[in-house]
Amino acid sequence: MNHAQRISDLRSDLEHPLLVTSLPNIRYLTGFTGSNAYLLVGHDGEAVFVTDGRYGEVATRLVSTLDDVELVVYSGAVRNVLADVLRPFGRVGLEASHVSWDFVREVRNSGVAELVPTSGLVEGRRMVKDVDEVEALRAAAAAGDAAFSDLESLAATAATERELGWALVDHMRRGGAEQAGWEPIVAVGPHAARPHHRAGTGDVRPGLLLLDYGCVVDGYHSDMTRTVWRGGQVDTEMERVYQAVLEANLAGIAAATPGATGHDVDAACREVLRSYGLEVHFIHSTGHGVGLEIHEDPRAAKESDHVLEPGNVITVEPGVYLEGRGGVRIEDMVLITDDGNEVLTTSPKEWMAA
Repeated sequence: MNHAQRISDLRSDLEHPLLVTSLPNIRYLTGFTGSNAYLLVGHDGEAVFVTDGRYGEVATRLVSTLDDVELVVYSGAVRNVLADVLRPFGRVGLEASHVSWDFVREVRNSGVAELVPTSGLVEGRRMVKDVDEVEALRAAAAAGDAAFSDLESLAATAATERELGWALVDHMRRGGAEQAGWEPIVAVGPHAARPHHRAGTGDVRPGLLLLDYGCVVDGYHSDMTRTVWRGGQVDTEMERVYQAVLEANLAGIAAATPGATGHDVDAACREVLRSYGLEVHFIHSTGHGVGLEIHEDPRAAKESDHVLEPGNVITVEPGVYLEGRGGVRIEDMVLITDDGNEVLTTSPKEWMAA
């Protein structure tokens, strides 16, 4: 991934230096994967990467691959280091969504004349994935698909929801992926009526099973949901719900094209569920961007005015939840392309488990 070019591209958007404090944004710009860093990107070419002694060797190698980036490795109080880095500048932008009030006060006390809140300067660029990012997202999606293809063998050896979740994670890790920062959602029967059910000690038994899980490849996430019926007497009401959600999922995917808004995708899903009399049971938005973070822009929601463009990757995940009965959600990762879209998650969507 061409991190030097990303820093250069960001500079072209800046009216004054920007102090990047969001670790996902720093990773996007530099490739740094540690837990402590600051990146000052100047609008006139200067840049300073700040980290502590734990990452000195790693940061030295990293900065050597970037253009015109100075490295500062510190020990002691970071506020003193940032004061030295920022003091030469009269105005400095801060990422308003990623700093605390205490941090702002410390930066003000460093002698910087003016602090300017900014929003979305890096995140806006992150919305459009390049070839390397798409490759990582596609690999992460493939790892999730591979785990789903072995669902029956994994379920046969899992006694509880939690054990099945661990089995899915282990399968993806054996395939070369890393564990995501969130626990898989494994919901059996009535538990599936909770959109974010926490997998617990519920038995993995025949009947309704909802799985929502993902992994990470080269820092990029996958996210997929499938709902299946695993043997036993079929619940005809849930089968009807499944058909409605599947049609909504497909309608949302069809609407996810260049020039459409996140609202358009959400509306396409809701129109289908409304025709079934089930929209009232769709209690969350349709989707979100996926990348270095599992939830990022652009969003697919009622209030979303994001205009989709090639390189965006979003989820389309309509769901219907019936308290005490169960729920159905079907989620795919969708890459917006020049002439439409590509669905990155390719697991089958049959109601009856294989």
